[in-house]
Amino acid sequence: MDLNEKKESTLSNLLFLVAYTIVIFISSLTTTLYAHIIPAPYVSSILIVGISILFCKFIFTDKHSFFEYTLYLFIGIILLISMIKSESKQLIVVAIFMLMSKNVKSRPLLKIYLIVSLLVLLFSYFSTKMGWIMDLTYTRNMIERHSYGIVYPTDFASHIFYVCCAYVFLRFKKFNLFDVIFLLVTALLVYRQTDARLNFGMILLLIVVGLLGKKEKLDFLNTVAWLVPIFSFLFTYLASRFYNPTSFIFDLLNKLFSGRLGIVQEILNESGVKFWGQKIIEHGWGGSGFYLNTNIYEYSYIDSAFMRLLIIYGLMACLLFLLIIIFFLYKSKNSRTILIVILILLSGIVEQHFIDIAYNPFFILLASEYFNKKGLLQACKNI
Repeated sequence: MDLNEKKESTLSNLLFLVAYTIVIFISSLTTTLYAHIIPAPYVSSILIVGISILFCKFIFTDKHSFFEYTLYLFIGIILLISMIKSESKQLIVVAIFMLMSKNVKSRPLLKIYLIVSLLVLLFSYFSTKMGWIMDLTYTRNMIERHSYGIVYPTDFASHIFYVCCAYVFLRFKKFNLFDVIFLLVTALLVYRQTDARLNFGMILLLIVVGLLGKKEKLDFLNTVAWLVPIFSFLFTYLASRFYNPTSFIFDLLNKLFSGRLGIVQEILNESGVKFWGQKIIEHGWGGSGFYLNTNIYEYSYIDSAFMRLLIIYGLMACLLFLLIIIFFLYKSKNSRTILIVILILLSGIVEQHFIDIAYNPFFILLASEYFNKKGLLQACKNI
């Protein structure tokens, strides 16, 4: 790589990180109750600024073949139609950052994610103590569940899980007993305050990944990782579609998933699956949904990320996005990235956050590692 190429690569990385910082900050803020205070046009304007910087990087500093431009245009058209039909920007924002992550360094990306996420979480917590926003508190089985300014307790717990994933990634080679104790204490505290069983279990699995992954005991998963999104999607869809409350196994699964199978099946029956996506009116109990009369509005929120992809964003966008993830997993040789992405995909069976850039930086990381490896191989051929 000559001096000009190094300068272009450095500028490309810088522009991406600036765009990412802007977008993740405003996206993270909209997961708090400030989402109901900040005018929507302000949020959209800030997102446009971040995306515009990203497009400048893509056009002026990155080099692509004619085939790549054609492929990106094809993907962009499908996701744009899906965004219009669903009236949701989450999927297209994540996909744009993934596809434009050429020349991006992993550690700076994750450090920015960690800093911004922790600052937003601390600001949200501080805001509840100052009375600027509410700490929406729920009760389940006589246990108080705090959201600390985030729209729902499980969303707060999900933020912590993804922050822990970034922490383990950065500490992977040095992972030790201190890290185990730190993560275990974090998991217990989050579970005590939110009663979020899924994220408690995922952080425990993250500890196992940190210990065994460091010792290369899980490297065999590298070759089969690309199958995880396929089986996760099929399991989630089939379990929801064919859920039968009279079946012991289905009833057990439904209880394990906090009633999600029955809820998603009802939404599937009412709305079906559209080719290009659709707008779904959901009633959750977080944020503005907290103020709904639950005797009138039943909980009807699609918690599974896989089912959100299918029902809200449509068959085309769902299959396209899953194919992109499968491709990057198949090409990846980075064990720590693969292991963490597997955990995130498994969590997506139950919760929706892996398609939200405010939570998940690892799909972007997965894509950037592929582009960097491809660029390195190309440079070696030119020597």
